[in-house]
Amino acid sequence: AKEIQNGRLFRLLVKLCMIIERPQRDTPGADSWSETGDRYLLKLLMDYMFHQREEGDRPVIDFGSVVQCLNKLDVGVSEKIMLLSPDGLTLLVVSYADLKACCERSFNELLVAGNYTQVGGQMRGGGFVQP
Repeated sequence: AKEIQNGRLFRLLVKLCMIIERPQRDTPGADSWSETGDRYLLKLLMDYMFHQREEGDRPVIDFGSVVQCLNKLDVGVSEKIMLLSPDGLTLLVVSYADLKACCERSFNELLVAGNYTQVGGQMRGGGFVQP
């Protein structure tokens, strides 16, 4: 059961990494691809999970918190969290369910752009098959 959970979280983390910081080539605003819409929320979520700071600007290293966030995202719970922009000027309150929907939409955009399909948890297309 633990390996199944680890596999789910790994796939979710890989999807997030494929979405974040991936500009669409030859499009206006490619430099700010992850700074808009669903992708921006996911970028802030990644900052929330991996770049938290304590008082005195000390980095927080908490594996348990990261795993807990990924589990909540994977399930899409209704719990809300506050996401803060790096400049501290924007504060967004969003549920894990909303973030899960953002992740699914953004990942599906990548699948469509790459002419991939997802069948039974596997991606097919372009000569690539993911187990």
